[in-house]
Amino acid sequence: MSMETAKMSERGQIIIPKEVRDEVGASANTIFAVSALNKDTIVMKKIDTESYIRKFRELRSRAKRLSPAEIEAEIHEYRKSKSSA
Repeated sequence: MSMETAKMSERGQIIIPKEVRDEVGASANTIFAVSALNKDTIVMKKIDTESYIRKFRELRSRAKRLSPAEIEAEIHEYRKSKSSA
């Protein structure tokens, strides 16, 4: 794991250094979740959009057999599993 520095622009933009982008496999349009742990620490996590798309398609293919309540339960269970990962 490498440690690089970045500077924020006047518009609040930060460029992720190339070495870090390469290490995590990020490219244009990569989506990150960003969270402040405290006043001095910001954490970024690359979002695997392909896995969300696959899961959505899987749920959508099963949705014809599910009631609205069952769909909500599936969504809740999936979000719960992702938050504990």
